[in-house]
Amino acid sequence: MLRFELKKVLSKPMNKAALLLLAAVLIIGSILTIRDVTYVEENGNHISGPAAARHLKEDKNKWKGELTEEVFKEVIRENAGINAIGQEDRTLDSEKNDSEKSGSEENDSDRIQESNRIDARTQGFSDIRQLLNLAFCEMHNYDYYRADSLSQEDAASFYERRISGLKDWFESEEVKGSFSEQEKQYLIGKYEEMKTPLYYEYADGWKALLDSQYLPTLMMIVVLIIGFLVSGIFSDEFLLKADSIFFSARHGRDRAVVSKMGAGFVLITLLYWGVVLLYSLIVLGALGFGGGECAVQTGLSNWNSIYNISYFQDFLLTVLGGYVGCLFIMTISMLVSAKTHSTIFAITVPFILTCLPPFLGRIEMLTRIMTLFPDQMLTINKNLEDFALYSIGGKIFGAVSVMIPMYVILFGILFPVIYWVYRRAQVK
Repeated sequence: MLRFELKKVLSKPMNKAALLLLAAVLIIGSILTIRDVTYVEENGNHISGPAAARHLKEDKNKWKGELTEEVFKEVIRENAGINAIGQEDRTLDSEKNDSEKSGSEENDSDRIQESNRIDARTQGFSDIRQLLNLAFCEMHNYDYYRADSLSQEDAASFYERRISGLKDWFESEEVKGSFSEQEKQYLIGKYEEMKTPLYYEYADGWKALLDSQYLPTLMMIVVLIIGFLVSGIFSDEFLLKADSIFFSARHGRDRAVVSKMGAGFVLITLLYWGVVLLYSLIVLGALGFGGGECAVQTGLSNWNSIYNISYFQDFLLTVLGGYVGCLFIMTISMLVSAKTHSTIFAITVPFILTCLPPFLGRIEMLTRIMTLFPDQMLTINKNLEDFALYSIGGKIFGAVSVMIPMYVILFGILFPVIYWVYRRAQVK
């Protein structure tokens, strides 16, 4: 009976077209993610994709290891030396351009190419230079050139600056009064728990996978397409006027209902994990699996994160959270289908729960509650830097720590309700 229900879903022409669309999205998303990794060659030209990843890995792994004070001093020293050479080159080019009667467009092109050549010399330690910018800038006020003004003596206060920057931010007019003393102490404690010195190596594969918007977007598309597929599982019998036969059969109100629920669960599980894992394997296979044990704080996107986890743990949290969110959203969709006997109503549920909350979250009075809506389960990798906190039983928890258990419980409660609702359907 389970196989029959799956065959009914997969045999529909529209559902086959939806699966082809999902395959196309997977391929296009993988290509775009891989192409986002770029490398600047010595002549100033850019390359992207696997070739860029190989060069970046070679250059960045020269700095592989713990980010100690001596490492930061060396980066500051090398960065200053490259900037000095670059300044000399720019001066010579400027004098040369003044003496030559060439077009302005050609001069602009030369300056861009020279800037690219300077970037090529720093990209081996660009991640560490980026961390220096983050540590020595005010919180949420990033300055790309901050590292250029640092001295080697500043290296000693790198890790202290991260904590002091948080404390200074609490006192700023931007957030003054937004956090209770208990919440402030919780956040400071999380910052102090970060293991130092940070371990560093090439991790651009994981960063491309987790720090971009492609994975959450892919998850959202997966949810919408799965919603299209499962929306008719419980309503088709009524649309085809076969409900009287279905419910009058010997096992129509027990095993047959369970088979429909099982078909929905199997489709959700196979399609979600199939797409997400295949996408991840393509991206990491092209860009490299190395760096999974690096802390998420070694990347630009999560420097301020309160979750002291590695990129690999971030990946597990993200895909598991996405799966739980997908299960919950699809359960609501199937429940609506079972209750209303309408495929159209069921199809709208995934759209409402994934596409509308980001817009509603822009309304100030709804911002906090929207951090717990199921669409957030599809964007956990983008929410690690959020300071959304909740107090439960007198203890403070981050939103990510609350959402996954909450939606596991809600799924466990609602999924059996489908059986109770559908088996009580009235035949007209």
